[in-house]
Amino acid sequence: MAARYRYRSWDGAQAVETLAPEAVLAALSEQLLAGGIDQALDRALHRGLAAPDGESLPGLDALRAETRAERRTLERALDEALRQLAAQLKAGSAGGSTDLDPASRRLLEALAAQPSAAARLLAGVAAETRAAIEAALNQRPATASAGLEQLRDSSTGSGVRFDNDPLAALAALDRLEADIRRVRGVEDVAEIDPELVRALLGDGALERLQRLAGSLGRFAGSGFIRAGAGARKELSARAVQLLGEWLLTTVVQRLSERLAGDHLARARPAGHELTGATRPYHFGDALTLDLSRTVLQALKRGPGVPVKLDARDFAVFEREESSRAATVLAIDVSRSMGERGYLLAAKRLALALEALLRERFPRDELMLLGFSEAARRLTPAELPNLTWDRYGFGTNIQDALRLGRGLLASQRGRQRNLILITDGEPTAHREASGAVRFSHPPTAETLAATYVEAERLRRDGIGLAICLLSEQRQVVRFADELARRAAGEVLAASPDDLAVVGVLRYGRTRRRLS
Repeated sequence: MAARYRYRSWDGAQAVETLAPEAVLAALSEQLLAGGIDQALDRALHRGLAAPDGESLPGLDALRAETRAERRTLERALDEALRQLAAQLKAGSAGGSTDLDPASRRLLEALAAQPSAAARLLAGVAAETRAAIEAALNQRPATASAGLEQLRDSSTGSGVRFDNDPLAALAALDRLEADIRRVRGVEDVAEIDPELVRALLGDGALERLQRLAGSLGRFAGSGFIRAGAGARKELSARAVQLLGEWLLTTVVQRLSERLAGDHLARARPAGHELTGATRPYHFGDALTLDLSRTVLQALKRGPGVPVKLDARDFAVFEREESSRAATVLAIDVSRSMGERGYLLAAKRLALALEALLRERFPRDELMLLGFSEAARRLTPAELPNLTWDRYGFGTNIQDALRLGRGLLASQRGRQRNLILITDGEPTAHREASGAVRFSHPPTAETLAATYVEAERLRRDGIGLAICLLSEQRQVVRFADELARRAAGEVLAASPDDLAVVGVLRYGRTRRRLS
């Protein structure tokens, strides 16, 4: 199918400074992980964007609220003007004169020119006020002056002003709100008349609207979004990498707050080989100085003898990991994980670990799998759109351990670990025939089959870490027994701390390996 494009004339919106696609990606990171791309863009369009640098771009909801506030202000002013008009009309009737001040005369002409708006306004005023004005309207022609008529007819044209026709402004506010309600996507923002926004709400409101729409449109066309299977949208590999890097940065910051003085990221103990490359020294690095480059740096900074060295001059040899590890991260995708928001926490941990390995342990391997009634292999590209299994029944921890053990079977010679993320007990297991048997609460048969897989992990030398997102007594009891059978450990964590706990555990395990 050929691509379709929408073109429009230059209206100045194209010159508005927009956020970079990377900034929009960072601002939408939580929404992109919690839901789909379309939902994230729709939410941002209506609720606005909070950029990482603290800048906030209000959305269409805020624009509608501003429109309604402007309408309420105008209606209050018109109500007061109607009362004054009625008072003048009654006074003129009693005194035999119908002379009105210029403002009241313009208002009466506007009411006569716009019967629908007049009916709406008069419906909300006192009976005496309405009767006096309606009597005056019945004695006047149902047409306005040429100036008022021109203002009303050109209310959506260039350079619109409503200073002399508040009724036209009121009708335009209604029309603007209706246009905002019809917006279904970023491309529909072009249907909102910019001059109407400027005339009614000011230049600031127009600029905010154009910046938001331009930023979201630029992000949608940046290459961070690609077409997936069918009509589904997916994040590109680069977008997934950036999400992981930002999540890892957040985790490291939290670790720094919790573990002051712990140089987990900087530690370079044994198990690393010199590569021959050098780089500037950072606090915490092993002091394997490249003396020639260090002295040369000092001489460039200040020639002379004796050479005066400074920490800024130090250059150290790069080291390469000589030890390797292989890890399987098994994520529970059963119903409870999705309904309680735990799946989002698991995705954060998976992306942060992906980034950690890419930046700090490039020779390590991380494999992903998801499980509900059965376990299946996952790819990093699937993580943003990963949802809980709506068609599966049960939590088949046995199958997750079985598949994870199979994935690690070919990784002999490496440190092998399986990290299990779950919030419940096993309620399904796979029989010898391959059929999956479901039972809630768990039967002795299901528990026994799950414990057997844990014992096989211990037999094969595969470490097991259980990230438990539950405090229920029977669930904790099961996790403790599973860890005991596998000679593993239970990591109790809240959803907010899961990524920190998981990354910290991985780093400490790798440091022991080194």
